[in-house]
Amino acid sequence: MKTPSKHPITPAQSRDARRGLGLSQTQVIQQSKLPGHKLKNFETGSYQPDMTFLKQLSDFYAALGVDLPDDDIAPTPAEQLKPGAAMIRTVQRPCFFISEAVQPELLDECLERMHQNDERIVSLLSTSLKSGMLGGHHDSTVAEHQELFGAMSENYLIFRLLQGNPIVQPVDAAARPTTHAHLLGQFYAKSPLAAASVGAAADEVEEEDAQ
Repeated sequence: MKTPSKHPITPAQSRDARRGLGLSQTQVIQQSKLPGHKLKNFETGSYQPDMTFLKQLSDFYAALGVDLPDDDIAPTPAEQLKPGAAMIRTVQRPCFFISEAVQPELLDECLERMHQNDERIVSLLSTSLKSGMLGGHHDSTVAEHQELFGAMSENYLIFRLLQGNPIVQPVDAAARPTTHAHLLGQFYAKSPLAAASVGAAADEVEEEDAQ
C-alpha cells in the first residue's frame, strides 16, 4: 500500500481548528468519538497516528465548517515513503519499547484504557474528602480512594503488559485471596484488558520453551 505524500491534517491545524471552535480536547473527543489518547498525543507533535484517524479528524472539523488549507499540510518525508519505513524511528530522548508480542490493535486498546484511567484519576484527585460520623473518613471517600489507587495500579499493570512483562495475572473473584498479588489480580480481572495479560503470559512461556 502506498503511503500518501500528504496528511489530511497536521497537529498545528488540529489545535488551531479546535481553539477556533472554542472546543477543549475532551469536547472534541466526546463529539467525534475518536480515541482520546490519539488526539492528545497527536496535538503535541510527538505521535503520528494512522491515516484513518487523521482523515476522520479532518472530516470532523470540516463538518463544523473549518477549512483546512492544503498549503499548510506538511508532506511526508521521502524516507517515510519507503516500504517498512514506519518500523524505523530515530530515538531522540529516553523512551520504552513496546513488546513485539503486542499487536497494533492491543496497543490502541491499552493506550485508550490508560487515557480513560487518567481522566478518572484527575477527576478523583479534585474530589473533596468527607468525614465519617464516628471519625475517620466517610465510606464514599474510602471507596473513591480505593478507585483512585485502583486506576493508578491498572495503568502500571498495562504499562508492564506493553513491555511484555505482565507481572500480575487475573484471579477468579470466587477464590479466597492469600497474597497481595491475588487481591490485585482479582481487581485486575475486572479490567477489559485482563484477557490480554493472560495471552501475553502464554506467549512468553512459549518463547521460553522454544529456546
